[in-house]
Amino acid sequence: MAINQLVIFALDGEEYGVDVTTVNGILRSSKFKIQTVPGLPSAIEGIINLRGRVNYIFNLRKKFNLTLNEYPEDSKFVMLNLNGTIAGCIVDEVTDIVKFNEEDIQPAPEFVSQNNGYLKGIVKIDDRMVIFLDPEKLLAIEEYNLLEVAD
Repeated sequence: MAINQLVIFALDGEEYGVDVTTVNGILRSSKFKIQTVPGLPSAIEGIINLRGRVNYIFNLRKKFNLTLNEYPEDSKFVMLNLNGTIAGCIVDEVTDIVKFNEEDIQPAPEFVSQNNGYLKGIVKIDDRMVIFLDPEKLLAIEEYNLLEVAD
């Protein structure tokens, strides 16, 4: 029985999680200025300079078709390892890091997973239900191609 760890973050009042092994770091968004780049897909908010490297920042609210509120002042960037590169996602806050077992995951139903592929399932942790995301599949092909150009 493999024990995994999940980094849980809040977005528009819901809890989402990614496997801790895919997280490269968590940054305070207030410490960075996102520079917008014309012509990028709408889910890409822009770029930041992190330790001398260009990193793309994704707006998960746009990606998930959520209400496009302003992000809280204390919002975070969850930096993810994606196919050999690093990109960030803006989240309201990082709420927890928890351990879970494979049997705690309820797979995404067929009709949902065929739509996007980035939903691994729902992780039940006590009385919480966390939407388990697959960072590798979170980005569309055209978004991946942009990341490869940046490297």
